[in-house]
Amino acid sequence: MRPNFEEMTSAELRAYALDHRDDVEPLRVLYSRRSPDSEAIWYGPMCTPEGVPIEENIRIAEEAIRQRADRDREALLRSADREKQREKELQKERELEARLRQKIEQEVEERLRREIQQERVSSRKDNMTTVTPEEIEQFREQLRDYPEAIADLDVIEACEGDLERASRVLARRAGAEDDRFVSNRLEHGLQQCRNTICEKEFKDDLLPELLEAVKESLSASSQSFFVALETPVALYIAKVGVNNFCKSSESGVAGKKSKFLRQDWAGALKDLREQYTSLELQKKALEWRDDDLCI
Repeated sequence: MRPNFEEMTSAELRAYALDHRDDVEPLRVLYSRRSPDSEAIWYGPMCTPEGVPIEENIRIAEEAIRQRADRDREALLRSADREKQREKELQKERELEARLRQKIEQEVEERLRREIQQERVSSRKDNMTTVTPEEIEQFREQLRDYPEAIADLDVIEACEGDLERASRVLARRAGAEDDRFVSNRLEHGLQQCRNTICEKEFKDDLLPELLEAVKESLSASSQSFFVALETPVALYIAKVGVNNFCKSSESGVAGKKSKFLRQDWAGALKDLREQYTSLELQKKALEWRDDDLCI
């Protein structure tokens, strides 16, 4: 690609013309820049008609040539300095762009890290009220000398490890009254035994000792069915850890939000209204719901 001769200095044009002697375009541009004859400086002849050198004219011409060479050299130096300055500015811009890119990448990475951490925390909280089949087998081994706890573990396993659902079933079996405003028996059990548990010291993974402490605390409740919640309550505390349970600012199940009652069930049992009273039908519906959930 040929350079733009119009933007080149005269010194650059002469240098280019010397390196590209077959190209007349730089000579045309250079010639177009010559001063008009009226403004030109005319020098006398270098020698007489007889061929004798005229020393004064030669000196004047040499001085003019030297000055012109100095001006051209200075122009080249200024051009080189401008190029260097431009290169420095471009380098600064590249460095600034690199720093900005690095900062943005760090901010994005930090934001993603926080989001991942929050997701992990949320996931961990959501899984606290559910025990896995492997955990159930571990609990069976630790509670093998407690037949009532083993029976409760069967209910928990039938409820797919959901401690909240199992607590509701166990509470009903123990004679808890149906209460439409009570949606989380497990949380009530945790509230009942929090102070007692947090005043004691437990060794790591000593589930039987924890179970006994939970049972003692729940037995002190005025509602007798609370003691039926001893196993799911103890398993929940063992799963989250006693220290974490006691340090938690929440009094109940970690990470759980209040749930609103839905009304999409209305009219679903209208075919049975001739067989049961409204109270009997309500109790029966609760029994069927628990049976469907866990048995």
